Amino acid sequence: MKHLKLIVHTVAAWLATLLIVFPLIWLVITAFKTEQQAIAIPPELFFTPTLESFAEVNLRSDYLHFARNSVITSVVSTILGLAIAAPAAYSMAFFRTKKTRDILMWMLSTKMMPAVGALVPIYVLAQTAGLLDSLTALIVVFTLSNLPIMVWMLYSGFKDIPGDILEAARMDGATLFGEFKHVIRRWRWARCRRPRCCAWF
Repeated sequence: MKHLKLIVHTVAAWLATLLIVFPLIWLVITAFKTEQQAIAIPPELFFTPTLESFAEVNLRSDYLHFARNSVITSVVSTILGLAIAAPAAYSMAFFRTKKTRDILMWMLSTKMMPAVGALVPIYVLAQTAGLLDSLTALIVVFTLSNLPIMVWMLYSGFKDIPGDILEAARMDGATLFGEFKHVIRRWRWARCRRPRCCAWF
C-alpha cells in the first residue's frame, strides 16, 4: 500500500511539473521557428531550427539595448536591495524588540497589495522627481518591491545562527561589521556540505 501511494505521488509530482514547465519549453522551441511555423495550425513539431526570429526582433526594436537596460536594472536593484536588506534582517534577528515581528508582518503584507494599486502613486512620484522614463526610477521601484522578500529570506537565514557564537566574537573584540563579515559567513560555510549552498553569503 505504501509502495503504491509512493508511485501515485511520484506520478502526480511529475505530471504537475510537466504542466508547469511545458509552456516554458514550448516558448523556447517556438523561438527557433520562423513566423509562419510559429503560428501554424496544427503546430509543427518537426522543423529546422533557425535564428531568423532573433535577428528580426533585434532589427525591429533594438532588442539588445532593452536587454542591456534589463540587466542593469536587475543587477543594480539586487545589489542595492541586499545592501539595505542584510543590515535590516541582521538587526531584527539578533537585536529583537517587541515590535520586530509586527514590522516583519507589515513588510510582508505590502506584497499582498495589487501592483496596479501602486501604479498611479509611483507615476506621480516619478513625475515629481523628474525620473520618468529613466533607469533610476525602475531601479528604485524594483528595489523597494523586492525588499520585503529579501529581508524575510535573510532574516530566516540569520535566525538559524546561534547567538552564542556572536557573543564569543564580541568578547574577543569583534566589531559589528566583523561579526557580519567573518563570523556569520564562516559559520554558514561550515554548515554547508557543498560551497555552493552558501553562495548567497
